[in-house]
Amino acid sequence: MKKLIVLVLAFAVFACAEDRVQKILPVKNGDSMQVFQTVRDVLDGMPITVKLYQNNIVVNGTPEMVAAAEQLVKNLGSSTPHDRDVEITGYIILASVETGEGTAAVPGELEPVLKQFRNVLNYKSFRVLDTIILRTKENSSSPANSDGSLPLPNGPTSGASVHFNVNKTVVAEDTIQLKGLRLGTSVQDNSSQYRNINLSSDVDVKAGQKVAIGKAGVDANGDALILVISAKVVD
Repeated sequence: MKKLIVLVLAFAVFACAEDRVQKILPVKNGDSMQVFQTVRDVLDGMPITVKLYQNNIVVNGTPEMVAAAEQLVKNLGSSTPHDRDVEITGYIILASVETGEGTAAVPGELEPVLKQFRNVLNYKSFRVLDTIILRTKENSSSPANSDGSLPLPNGPTSGASVHFNVNKTVVAEDTIQLKGLRLGTSVQDNSSQYRNINLSSDVDVKAGQKVAIGKAGVDANGDALILVISAKVVD
């Protein structure tokens, strides 16, 4: 008789377990603690348990209640503003006072920006030495950085190290505000001496716009580095 009672209880527990499911619901947007507390309070008293594990909500209950919890988490996530991804492109251009083959290497989309340098400062040829792409999130307190090397085909220099960074990115309607934008280069000349060249600014960029940050002389011939940037929201 005792064995029969244990067996009946075991079947009852098994049947109850079959009626319940467990699911892990990741919180992709918003504060996971706030989402957890909301789900827990809304479903309080229902046949479901709700627990928080890191950025996930673990639910165990009837299939209907688990489905309701999953939909609630999705709704809370979609209603929570999230920081978007921003892609920043920096074009490092060598402007030369001498006519050269570099003019053909400049994409047509950059010509309207370079026109002012060509007309006012009498540069005759341009060459894109490098294109740097940074990916960051709006309002992030962590700077976006990129380090590399830069070939300098003209002048007495043998090359340069490059550091490109943006301290903070803010999206305001159709304008992307770049705070602490900086291009730093360390140029080594033929005498193995190093010279630092920096271009920095806070700048506002509209979608599809190319903006020239400025120029800095790179050698005694009058050649210069020009930084042109663009930015767009990609998420």
